[in-house]
Amino acid sequence: MKGICALYDNETELMESHIFPKFIIKNTKKTGSQYLRRVVEPNKREQDGPKSYLLSFRAEQEFATREKWFAENVYVPYLNGKRRFEYNENLYYFSISFLWRTLILQLRTETKLKTDWTYSTLLKVEKEWKSFLTNDKVPKNYHNVNLLFTDRIESHNTELTGVDFYMTRAMDATIVDNQNHTFIIIYAKFNRFIFWSVVKSPEFLDELYDVEINPKKGILEVPQGLVYEPITSFLTHRIEKIAEFPRPNQSEQDKIEKEIMKDPDKFWKSDVGQSLYNDKFNLEK
Repeated sequence: MKGICALYDNETELMESHIFPKFIIKNTKKTGSQYLRRVVEPNKREQDGPKSYLLSFRAEQEFATREKWFAENVYVPYLNGKRRFEYNENLYYFSISFLWRTLILQLRTETKLKTDWTYSTLLKVEKEWKSFLTNDKVPKNYHNVNLLFTDRIESHNTELTGVDFYMTRAMDATIVDNQNHTFIIIYAKFNRFIFWSVVKSPEFLDELYDVEINPKKGILEVPQGLVYEPITSFLTHRIEKIAEFPRPNQSEQDKIEKEIMKDPDKFWKSDVGQSLYNDKFNLEK
C-alpha cells in the first residue's frame, strides 16, 4: 500500500513491517508452538507477531542489516552459551531501531497517550531517534540504551507466578512512567533479551553501568548487575499484572493440549516446555 515511510518521511510503497524482528518470531515458534498468543487476547491464535504498514523497502533493508548482525553476533551466540560480547556500533543501532519501532506503535495505537504527561517527551524522543537512524547522529538528549540478558530462573523471593516464562519467552513492549512524573522509560523485550531506554529520570548512570550500550563499541558480560529501581520494580509489577489476565477458554485449552499430545516428549524438552515446567514445579510457592 502507498503511504509515508515512518523513517524517511517519503511517500512510497509501504511494507508490512514486523515490530519484533522476524527472526525472533521464527525462533520463538521453533522453540515453542507453531502459534503465538497475546496475553490480552488468549483465545486468539496467531502465526506471526505484530506488524504494521510502517516502512519503505529501503528502511526495511537498513534495519535488516543490523538485525542480521544482532542475530549472528549476539542472539544465537547467547542462546548457545556465550557470555562475553565485544560489540560495535551495530548493537546500538539495532537496539534503537527496535525501541523506535515499539515507540511508533505505541504512539499510533495507544490513543490515550495523546493526553498523557509523557506525550510531548515521547515525540521528542521519536524525532531524535529517527535522526540517528537516518543520519547516524548519536542522540544528544535521549542517548541511553540498555540490554539485560536473562536466563532460566533458578529461584525468586516473590509470590509471582510465570516468572520464568516472562523472563525467557515473552515478547512485550510498553512505556513505563510513574505517578510522580519523575521518570519515563521506553521498554521492549523478547525471549532472553530486555531492552530499555531511560529518557527521563533522576541520576542513574552508576546504576546502569553493567547494562548500558555504548554507541560505538564496548563489552557486555553476563551475569550483569542491575540495581536501577524503576526497572526492577516494573518487572515485578509487569509479571504480576500479566498473571491477572484470563487464561484461554476451555476450547482453546483443548487445542493447546491436543498440540502438546502430538509429541509430549518433544514439547517438554523444548524451551517453552522447560520454562512452563520450571514455573510450575520448581518455582511455584
